[in-house]
Amino acid sequence: MTVPVPPADPWRAPLLALVLLALLGLGARYTRLVLELPDGIRACLADPPAHDGTLQVFPVWFVAGVDGPDRYRVSRVVKDVVVEGPTAGLEQGQVITVVGRFRGRDSVVVETRREIHHLRPYKMGLSLLGMVLAFVAAPFHLAWRGRYLRLRAALDDRGRADA
Repeated sequence: MTVPVPPADPWRAPLLALVLLALLGLGARYTRLVLELPDGIRACLADPPAHDGTLQVFPVWFVAGVDGPDRYRVSRVVKDVVVEGPTAGLEQGQVITVVGRFRGRDSVVVETRREIHHLRPYKMGLSLLGMVLAFVAAPFHLAWRGRYLRLRAALDDRGRADA
């Protein structure tokens, strides 16, 4: 026994467009928020004396370079933010989280706390492996029938949906 395929939902395309527009709007709002953050590192670098002493947090940023025994640079949203703090054990390319206070006279963040994320590259690799395995496995478990994506287990030997 075959199940009749229902006609296409007339609201599907408008709803999909609405969801995509909402996602684009959220992305634009987040970008504007990051660029105009009143106490972020961009504001500190734009007007250093006004932001002297403000707390700055750089979660999961990359070490862009080590400039000496007590200075290094981090990059992510803003490139090459100078941080003053011990550089023992730091290497270019490491992923770290830095908390510090902005010093306005020389536009430097003075580190108060730092955490090196040693396992971050492995976590990124594991995520990539999961995505690759999902794309490899998908054709074995899913099939297009007409305009619909169906689970292969729900299809009979002739490629029709089971009752």
